[in-house]
Amino acid sequence: MNFSNGLRSILRQDPNIIFVGEIRDDETAAISVNAALTGHLVLTTLHTTDASTAIPRFIDMKIEPFLVASTVNAIIAQRLVRKVCEVCSEPIEIRTKDLTKNLPIDVIKKNFGSKENVTVFRGKGCKVCRGTGYSGRIGIFEVIEVSKNIRKLINEKCDAST
Repeated sequence: MNFSNGLRSILRQDPNIIFVGEIRDDETAAISVNAALTGHLVLTTLHTTDASTAIPRFIDMKIEPFLVASTVNAIIAQRLVRKVCEVCSEPIEIRTKDLTKNLPIDVIKKNFGSKENVTVFRGKGCKVCRGTGYSGRIGIFEVIEVSKNIRKLINEKCDAST
């Protein structure tokens, strides 16, 4: 019995919620979408670089855009980033205009207003962090709630950057 046969077998039991560990192939994607179309809540994982590329990934797996638009309710992406070591962290001042090399201006204005400088922290390196300046990781999450407007864009086959 393969994964897609197992998923079909689960659907015969008429569950309310189905957790598909990971959609790796076209057949599993199709079965998952069909389950969602018949009223089941389907939770799954899909390997993509970010939340917005999950939709084109489904379409690449031969799921019609109108089916993606009608079955996907939300997309959550996550990344683990290093945390600055709390033992050896030190504050540093950065000029806000220097942030424009890495961030869009509207993001800088929204988060820092008209400040000329912002304070950030860096780790100097110590025994606790083994000289790296980092200790542990923290999750950052991106959530897309699939609204009417997003459903319309999916149906119009817009790309992830839209």
